[in-house]
Amino acid sequence: MSSSTGFNQRLREYVLKKHGSVNAFCRATGIKYPAQMTPYLLGKCMPGKKMLARLEKDGADIQWLQTGHVPGNTQLPLSSKLALSRYRMDIETLFRKVRLQIAGSVELNQPDIDAYALIDHDERIVDLTGSIERFLDYEKNSLSGVELSRLIHPDDYVEISKALQQQRPDDDILSFTSRFKKGDGSFISAEICLYVKKIPMSELTEYAMIVRRSGS
Repeated sequence: MSSSTGFNQRLREYVLKKHGSVNAFCRATGIKYPAQMTPYLLGKCMPGKKMLARLEKDGADIQWLQTGHVPGNTQLPLSSKLALSRYRMDIETLFRKVRLQIAGSVELNQPDIDAYALIDHDERIVDLTGSIERFLDYEKNSLSGVELSRLIHPDDYVEISKALQQQRPDDDILSFTSRFKKGDGSFISAEICLYVKKIPMSELTEYAMIVRRSGS
């Protein structure tokens, strides 16, 4: 029986390892619009027969993509699921502490944290909370899957991009002060902290992002 648990992460790992980018994968497999891959890579849906046929023709191990199972290694699927569950629990624990801190802030004072979200390997926002949208005055769910570069002032993003492209140890923390683009097109200065986490059984990295309005 196939499972969607972790499918999008395995698909992303396959695409990046073999082709280097989603665009290159689409060119190689005859997919006209790379945006067609977004729902699969975000884990919002599973591919149908046509997409699976494209992947199989491209050389992907469909059984591994669907289940995480590698033939000849009966312990891997269970251990992989356990490691990923623990990893996700660590992220959720971090964000739960953030939520509690926000809820406990004194109303008359500026809260220590204004927004938080998960940034995936491609620097896209994984909308876990909606707080980043409320902070920047965007509609609900409108920033899910949006690249971080589209929300940061181009001059400020140069520094962030350089830092993210470097090899970082697990549990490293990066800090910046940058201008975020709001829903009305204006910019707001904010402090950003990115907590680096390696996805288990993968070379991919995700970032837990915490944002605080800057006093400057």
